[in-house]
Amino acid sequence: MQTWAATRDAVAPLLVKYGQVEDGMDGARYPFWALVRDELWTIEQVQDLTLTSRGRRPTLESLNEVNPLGGLREDDYNLLRSHPDAAASAAAGLILRYFHPLLAGLLEDFGLHELLAGRWPDALRPVLGETFKDRDAIWRVYGGQKMAGIGCLADGILSVFSDDKGPYADGRIPDTSWIAYVGDGLSGDQKLTDGNELMAEHQTAGSPLRYWHKPYQGQFSFETWAVIVQRRLRWGVGEDKLPRREFLWVLAPVPSPERETWPAEVLEALDADTGELHDDTGDYRPSDLALGAPSVEESDQDAYRRLAQKAEANAERRRGMKKPTLADKYIRDPSARAAVIKRCRGRCESPQCAGHPTELTTAGLPILQVDHVKDLAKEGHDVPWNMIALCPNCHALKTYGENKEKLRRLLTVTARRLHEAMLD
Repeated sequence: MQTWAATRDAVAPLLVKYGQVEDGMDGARYPFWALVRDELWTIEQVQDLTLTSRGRRPTLESLNEVNPLGGLREDDYNLLRSHPDAAASAAAGLILRYFHPLLAGLLEDFGLHELLAGRWPDALRPVLGETFKDRDAIWRVYGGQKMAGIGCLADGILSVFSDDKGPYADGRIPDTSWIAYVGDGLSGDQKLTDGNELMAEHQTAGSPLRYWHKPYQGQFSFETWAVIVQRRLRWGVGEDKLPRREFLWVLAPVPSPERETWPAEVLEALDADTGELHDDTGDYRPSDLALGAPSVEESDQDAYRRLAQKAEANAERRRGMKKPTLADKYIRDPSARAAVIKRCRGRCESPQCAGHPTELTTAGLPILQVDHVKDLAKEGHDVPWNMIALCPNCHALKTYGENKEKLRRLLTVTARRLHEAMLD
């Protein structure tokens, strides 16, 4: 327990320096008083204090006159004194929430240099790779929201959860370690509210978040820290089986929340990101991906021509970029994919397919993977004439097969021929 005067004199200059407060003496009233409501702080002689007209806090005059004692609750104080790791974890969490990126001199000014110098991200809990059976197990240890796909643990740091068995089609962006994460909202067009609003705030601030992943029949693990480098709007299908517009958040994994550890390509993407919404829903229609009712206004060939033209225009625009980021290079053009889905008519396009070319998924959609014949990583183009729809077996043969180079040559010719036939 410390007197109000001792607390005020210690806190006031910190509020001016780090809290953008003009009058540090008056500003110190708020934390001294408000932490009582959070059940972290106790104040003696409360009955002797005079409150403001609205009763929200004591007047500065009465605090100076009574000079009451205030401090941490005894059990919390004893915990922090006897368990430095708990103190370090709490302090590191507050730094990440409110003082990120870490400001020069802050650790010294707050008396945390010895506790956290050079290792404040290491003090955060949970640690990378920590695994839990399910969401309930995470909540029991770290608190916070229990069910939503986007939300904070008890420390107030944002987490996003991806479940391979869940309703969202999250996943790694091909040829990169980056993640395409579907936004919050199960049915209907997604709005910039709730979890999506939190994501937008993190995108604007360039703040890191925790990415949790549960593979099929596996367990949830804290897989990586990540930052949001782009936000897109695409067509998807909701839990009600109806087409809807959904956000696609592009997450770039980073080694830690400390900006100094982030790879150059991530920093470049953050610098290039204006925070704007990249709306792809005008480039194609739900019916192009068999998500909605078939179009009666145009034939499949007319639809293919429309989509191929849009894909060529998008590819030309990307080629004209002076310094494209990884997101610009590797995020697949949905209009190009939609064109190939339209062209293949639900069948594997490999002339040598010996599997199940018309097999369907449990959702009733073709079990096909639209792939680039010449990979984007090898400067292949994201256009229909360089893309082909393959069943999982043929896709594996193209990627890992003993005769993959021979098959790639065949698929190159096939994709061109099928493309030209649709344009004829």
